[in-house]
Amino acid sequence: MSAKLRNKIIEAVAEIGKINVSMAAFERDLTVISDAWLEDLSEQIKQDMETLDARLVKSDLSAIIEVLVKSPPSPGINTVIGKALTLMLEMERAGREKSPAIRRLLGPSLAQEAQQGQMRFLLLNPGTVSTRIAVFQGLEQVHGFEIHVLPDEEDSIDHRIKAVAAHLERADIALSSFDGIACQGGFLKPIPSGTYRVVPEMVRDLVEAPLRSHASNMGIPMGIELAGMAGSQKDLLLTTTDPFVCDELDLVDRVTGFVKIKRNGAGAHYLSHKAVWRIVASLMNQAPEHVNAVTAHLGGGTSLAAHRQGQVTMLIDAYSGLPSTSRSGAIDIDRIIKVVKSQEISLRDLEQVLESRGGLLSLVGTNDFYAMIGFLRQGATPVQRKKIELVQNFLARKIAGGMLNLTSDGADVKVMAITGGLAANPDMMHRVKQNIAGRYPVVTMPGYFEHEALAAGHIRGYYAPEILKDYETERDALAQKRHDEDALIDIPVFKREIRFKKKGAPLTTLDDIIDAAYLTVEENYAPTIGIVGAGNEEAIQAAKRANEEGRFRIAKFILLGDFQEISQMAYEYDLVIDNDNYTIVDTEAPVEEAVSLLDQGKIDILMKGHMHTEDILRGVFKYLKSVGRLPKGQVISHTAIVDIPTRNKLLAFSDGALNTYPDEQKRMAILENALKVVHNLNIKVPKVAVISAVESVNRSVDSSIEAERIAARFADRDDCIVEGPLSLDVAMDLGIAEEKHYSGRIQGNADVLILPDIDSGNILWKTLTTQSGAALAGVILCGDMPLILTSRGDSIRSKLASLSLAVKFYFDLKTS
Repeated sequence: MSAKLRNKIIEAVAEIGKINVSMAAFERDLTVISDAWLEDLSEQIKQDMETLDARLVKSDLSAIIEVLVKSPPSPGINTVIGKALTLMLEMERAGREKSPAIRRLLGPSLAQEAQQGQMRFLLLNPGTVSTRIAVFQGLEQVHGFEIHVLPDEEDSIDHRIKAVAAHLERADIALSSFDGIACQGGFLKPIPSGTYRVVPEMVRDLVEAPLRSHASNMGIPMGIELAGMAGSQKDLLLTTTDPFVCDELDLVDRVTGFVKIKRNGAGAHYLSHKAVWRIVASLMNQAPEHVNAVTAHLGGGTSLAAHRQGQVTMLIDAYSGLPSTSRSGAIDIDRIIKVVKSQEISLRDLEQVLESRGGLLSLVGTNDFYAMIGFLRQGATPVQRKKIELVQNFLARKIAGGMLNLTSDGADVKVMAITGGLAANPDMMHRVKQNIAGRYPVVTMPGYFEHEALAAGHIRGYYAPEILKDYETERDALAQKRHDEDALIDIPVFKREIRFKKKGAPLTTLDDIIDAAYLTVEENYAPTIGIVGAGNEEAIQAAKRANEEGRFRIAKFILLGDFQEISQMAYEYDLVIDNDNYTIVDTEAPVEEAVSLLDQGKIDILMKGHMHTEDILRGVFKYLKSVGRLPKGQVISHTAIVDIPTRNKLLAFSDGALNTYPDEQKRMAILENALKVVHNLNIKVPKVAVISAVESVNRSVDSSIEAERIAARFADRDDCIVEGPLSLDVAMDLGIAEEKHYSGRIQGNADVLILPDIDSGNILWKTLTTQSGAALAGVILCGDMPLILTSRGDSIRSKLASLSLAVKFYFDLKTS
């Protein structure tokens, strides 16, 4: 190299160094100033949008974004762009204008036409345990509802159609008033993205050979049937937009390390991915096709998509990619082979880990990310906090790594966007952004955009029908293209060879009750439970599980009884008496002391420990009556909740503990109390069987006569179905009900059994728990206070479930 060239290189490097130093200084100033400004704006948006000149602020933000996007990228500039775009979205969501996401997806011209046109349509989105519906008029959602599928109901297309039609009728919304129906598409054959006119061929593909069994497969058949039921003279437009099976992967991304296995684009949240990509491009004032982006949907499943020139050319799908709340994501195949060979897990176990029992559920014991965060804030031990911290970092690294991996094609990626439930957690988003390290602008878009995307697709298809795609044509063309690509991948080079109960859904297991109690406490506070006669091993262990052992901190405990006895037991079970979570009250009269603390407000709920039932009940009843919390004539009864392995839902029965031989009036009061308990389990219309020895009135059997009269008294109620007399086998076994030709609505699927006396109740209690492997929770309703009454023979899990049931009931009674 000549001296002249060498000197020129040195001079150029020196100039670059000066420029870099100057740029770094400007970037630091920009970052500090913009952070302060954007944070101030964010606070104003949260507190009062009215104080902002929204148009001016959006104009300022747009101008800043436009300039910075054209500037050489750097971590500071990318951070500012991401925050500014996020803030613009927050402003639109908090503003007065309705349906801002749909407006962005449609564009100003079409949005205005749709708003003026007032086209009315139904949106169908069937999920695993419910069907979400929405009614749109113009751009605005004017009605929305989630119709749950109860555990004892047949989950079929016909049943869901009837449920939707019945709901619309109750809401006074006529099917004939709709101009169209937008359907969630399900797992059809692979097709490119876009909006499609629904055709019968789709139903054939969904029924005969769906790519995956999934509740969303019911959306299109439901839409077609509901359109037929409309009886309208006009032709309803039925559409589906960006179903889970959109496939636009480029050839390189289809190849795997094993020639017989090839990837496709199916199994991602395309409605979400396509929507957020279009919205972000609109916020950047650019055509979507010109914005290369990476989007992440972080919900019950996690999927990531790379958008290149309007298509998703690279993908990490929701089943074999990243870990999520209930799915493991990709696991090293050599480790899978080892554990399968060693019979540590079976192929069935592996399938469950990949589909429903992996990810967060496997790592920490819950598929609810926010339950984990709540436990971290209140109740977790230091080692548990350390584990949760580890899991958070693991998830953040996987998400960030996956997003960065989708930039490996060398494209000029302008922006990254994160949506879904997890996007609402600032701490998690901070961790993800830290791992991305300013390489790209990151926009956080909390929540879900499925309905807006389905609605926008339908509106676009209605007002611009030329954009509607033909399913058969697109399906067959893509199949041929993939066939040709497969042929190329298969060509040998050498001749031989040189693997998340929505809120309001019915609780179906004791574990559901325990989890629901935690969530209730998280929304309120940890109540104080007084264990009366706390020198009881099972009660101490239940309290420990409720408070310390990595489960959920459900309550604080005051342990009443002999100090030495309780202290010794606490020592044996490693229970730390810290006078906060656990406090011992030394007393020779635990009932009287418990009542006194209850009166002082230092105890919220009482739990029976090593104490005679009649002693604690006598003291509690006397107190409640004296302070007016137990109305005169109020019947006190015990309701048991049983989790039977062979049933898919819980069973309640009453009364097997308190009322010995109740008369007809008392049995009706017992039934009312039981209804309060099962309604608390989100069983909206429980099926109540009034039990006798027979299922028809027999004048020689007094309980059958009473049962008939009781059922008649409840016949006009819409919050329950009561039938009687019913024999236990008819109430519990469908086969026997059919064999006996019982024609009532309760045929083996009873939710509640009202028993004739304490003998039958206690026998049933002991039989279920000793012979069928059932676990049982129980609660006594004492006016406005639940009382936890357990049997000496109950397991620790049963006592914990009883405790949880009472805690959940306590807060519900407070708010009712």
